[in-house]
Amino acid sequence: MGHLEQPPSKSTAATSPPQSFLLRLDAALSLHLHNLTKPFAPRPLLRFLELIADFRFFFPVSLALLLASPSSSPLRRHLLLPLALCSLLDLIFIALLKLLVRRSRPTYSHHGDYNAVVSVDHFSFPSGHSSRVFFVASIISFSKLLIVDAIADLHRPRLTMILDRWCRGDEVFAVNAVVTAVWAWASATALSRIALGRHYVLDVFFGACFGVLEALFTLRFLEIQTWI
Repeated sequence: MGHLEQPPSKSTAATSPPQSFLLRLDAALSLHLHNLTKPFAPRPLLRFLELIADFRFFFPVSLALLLASPSSSPLRRHLLLPLALCSLLDLIFIALLKLLVRRSRPTYSHHGDYNAVVSVDHFSFPSGHSSRVFFVASIISFSKLLIVDAIADLHRPRLTMILDRWCRGDEVFAVNAVVTAVWAWASATALSRIALGRHYVLDVFFGACFGVLEALFTLRFLEIQTWI
């Protein structure tokens, strides 16, 4: 008599099908969105969003702004320092997750024009670009009242002229406009990862969620450091 295969264990039968179904659904939805946006989403714009959210561009710029700002500047403490610290936290955290999960990038897109920061960047989950832009938007959004106060305390004739011309001297309106623009940029960048075929939908979704959590952690950490 032939050898009969053993039936799968209950644990395997219980966990594998839902997981594989979720991944198949994620892949199918991602491919659909990629094909849907491909005809009208200009690739140069998508690549531009990719480049300005890249760690190699974002971190040097944020660090340069931090070092160039006066030590007494409220914007340094409430905005520039959190952005620089969160950028480092994001790099480490996302790299560890990519190393643990090791999900391959979508095979339906060409990735030859994408230069990875580190070797683990060849993996797909989670999206580092999505986490980066969402922690930027979150920090600016969570700190907007402090930013309004910091701008009001700045005595810069050029800044005052810009506020008077475009915002009628209303710092709250100006900061709210910036917050709205930054969230729009973050959302567009996250969607561009799917449109370019760099990531799956779940990679982008969890990357965005991690970015918000990183922002909350960084701001909370700096708040505790101020009390000590």
